[in-house]
Amino acid sequence: MTKSPQAAAFTNAPLRNRIRVELKAPASEAWALVGKLGRLPEYSAGLEKVEAREDASGACTEYVCHFNPMQEGAAGAVHRELVRWYEANRGYASSGAEGNAFGLKNDLNLVLLEPSKAGTIVTWDEYYDSQDLDMSRASYDEALAEIADNPVRRFGGSVLERHVDR
Repeated sequence: MTKSPQAAAFTNAPLRNRIRVELKAPASEAWALVGKLGRLPEYSAGLEKVEAREDASGACTEYVCHFNPMQEGAAGAVHRELVRWYEANRGYASSGAEGNAFGLKNDLNLVLLEPSKAGTIVTWDEYYDSQDLDMSRASYDEALAEIADNPVRRFGGSVLERHVDR
C-alpha cells in the first residue's frame, strides 16, 4: 500500500473545509460508494448526474458534475474535475478545471479512507482560493455536511469532525 499524498504536493492553498466520518463498513464497501465518482448523486442531492471517465485499470481520470438548478427554470452549473491521484480503497485527489463555475483557484479536493476499529474513516478535505471566501466556505460546509450524512445513514457511524477555517 502506498502512502497517501499530502495536499502540498498539489496546492499551496490552505485547508478551508473538512468533514470526517467513521462508517461501520470496511474500506471496500465505503469505496464502492465514495470512490466511484459516478455515484456522487446517490449521496449529494445537489447533483443531477456525474459523468466519470476511467482508464483501462478502472482508475477515474476526470469527472463532470451536473448540478441541479438553484431555481426552477434555470440551468444547473456544470463543473469539471481533473483527477490528480486515485488509488482504490485509499482515496483520490482532484482539482477543478480552469475557469470553473465556482470561481475557485488553486483548489484541491482530497478524499481519504483509512481503517478504524469500527470500519472506515472517510475524510473530505477542500483546499482552495476564492474571491468570495465567505460564500465558498459556507457552500462547502453545507454540501459536505450532506455528503457525510448520507453514507452515515447508509452504513451506520458518525461524524467525527466538521471544520471550516476562519
